[in-house]
Amino acid sequence: MLLNRKLQNSILHIAASCYPTSANHELNEIYEPLEEKELAANLKYLEQNRLIEKGSVQISLDGFYSFGGVTITNIGMDFLADDGGLSAILGVVTIKFETDTLKAILENRINQSDLPQEQKRAMNLALDELPAEGIKHLTTKLLDEGLENLPSALILISTYLGLS
Repeated sequence: MLLNRKLQNSILHIAASCYPTSANHELNEIYEPLEEKELAANLKYLEQNRLIEKGSVQISLDGFYSFGGVTITNIGMDFLADDGGLSAILGVVTIKFETDTLKAILENRINQSDLPQEQKRAMNLALDELPAEGIKHLTTKLLDEGLENLPSALILISTYLGLS
């Protein structure tokens, strides 16, 4: 395979050390032992993933390679940062459920249960009287309990994240 993670990492670290300008002669030492096609493939890959700016490699119609300076992008800098950089801070997604939505989910679950009607009614009435903070606490407890008692929770999480 032409893609080489160690080479990509070296290119990114050298480009980061030259930031905000381009790395040029600083890359000569790692470029020299490489086949042009391998270097071009790795630079193109870094460009396509927006870790370096376009223009580090040009491929002519007749298949000749031309190499330019390498400028790391903000995404590349964040990729190298131990904490994920500003992308990690700016990319935070907050999910909020309104109290009414949580109540509706809980009421639906109660109504679909096999409990006697009288018990369902009592639970729904108690749920209606529960303040927002109580709903929040109950929902957190239900989530914790559900994860602890779902044997396949880790498998489900892993599958959803594309890790299995």
